[in-house]
Amino acid sequence: MLTTRRATAADATELARLASSLVNDTGEWTSRAAHFFHTHADTDRVAAFVIDRPGGLAACASATITRSIPGPDHTGTYAHIHTVYTEPDHRLRRYARATVQALLGWLAAQGCGLITLNASDGGAPLYRSLGFTINERAMRLIRPPGTCLRARPAVNI
Repeated sequence: MLTTRRATAADATELARLASSLVNDTGEWTSRAAHFFHTHADTDRVAAFVIDRPGGLAACASATITRSIPGPDHTGTYAHIHTVYTEPDHRLRRYARATVQALLGWLAAQGCGLITLNASDGGAPLYRSLGFTINERAMRLIRPPGTCLRARPAVNI
């Protein structure tokens, strides 16, 4: 049986390392990610579940919780799963499933009825097997750090 545990602030550097491995990018953002995990890992709004290996972490799954206006498909407490990653030499051992299932249990205990994630082609079968479905409504906007949207004047049509 696999043993998962909730990550703590002490795991921040390793969580950032796994996140950078996931996207194959070790840029400046990884220090911001480490700081984020160090600051928030022990709160009720962020959680990561991990599997240990000698000298570090073998796998992780993390999520952030948002409390907002209730909607037709959620009560106002929802989550987004981030950084589901397993080190290459530990793959095909159900590590991702174990960490995601532990995370889903924790999110349910926090009252999250709506949980979203962005799935890779390789990860999609796992998430489908856990009950996730595709949502065609999703859109996103990416802005460089330090920029903001300026209000546009009203347009009369």
